[in-house]
Amino acid sequence: MNLHDVEIEMIRELLAEHRWSRAGLRVALERFDQQEFDDAFASLVVAGVADADRVEVQASRQLRHLAALGVLTLDAPNGAPDAATLDRVLARQALEAYARRRAEHAGSTEVIGELAPLVDRARSAGLDMDTIRRCIGQPTVEGRV
Repeated sequence: MNLHDVEIEMIRELLAEHRWSRAGLRVALERFDQQEFDDAFASLVVAGVADADRVEVQASRQLRHLAALGVLTLDAPNGAPDAATLDRVLARQALEAYARRRAEHAGSTEVIGELAPLVDRARSAGLDMDTIRRCIGQPTVEGRV
């Protein structure tokens, strides 16, 4: 399994139940090894898709809202996840989380190295550069990259 597959399964579980204990979520996803689980969990929390404290975890308010609106279709008619939609949502949320961290650490080089992989992920998910710039709080240039 790759990180993307584990993230999708974790999101399904988070949307199925309003609130999970971390231990309960781990049991529900026991088919994944501990490292896969930990990587997916951290990725979703950093991207703002999941809200977690030491004991509990739940889907973020934004993710639940998108699911309620029908924007996220995790189960397409053929039973396969709509990976393209999920990729775009995750990429946007990761960029927005980066922008928040950058603002918190203004003047620090601590978060600079994070941007390139996030932009690569967003581009591969189908986001255009103007959207990427908006997500990270940079001005856009009338259709120019």
